[in-house]
Amino acid sequence: MNTDTKEKYVIKEYFAINLKWYRFNKNYTQEHLAELCDLSSKYISDLERGKFSPSFTKMEKIARALNIEPYMLIKPDHINDIDSLPDKIDKKIGRNRNKKYKVE
Repeated sequence: MNTDTKEKYVIKEYFAINLKWYRFNKNYTQEHLAELCDLSSKYISDLERGKFSPSFTKMEKIARALNIEPYMLIKPDHINDIDSLPDKIDKKIGRNRNKKYKVE
């Protein structure tokens, strides 16, 4: 992928990362957020994976449900924190991905 193509999708990537970040910090499941926004949980999942870009109307619904301003969903604030998100989720739910299981 050339630089021009990468730069086209920066805002979509920021949106995906921030959506996941704010949803996690509100302790919302994708299903719960979807209910609050009157959207499907599959759509929320697709947004978090960067598969789609939301319309402004849907972005406003999502921001309202997360109790944040819409612009916060496209700021690059959490771009460096996203790698730690899976660890934080694992810790919260008590899962240890690094644990080696003994097979007998």
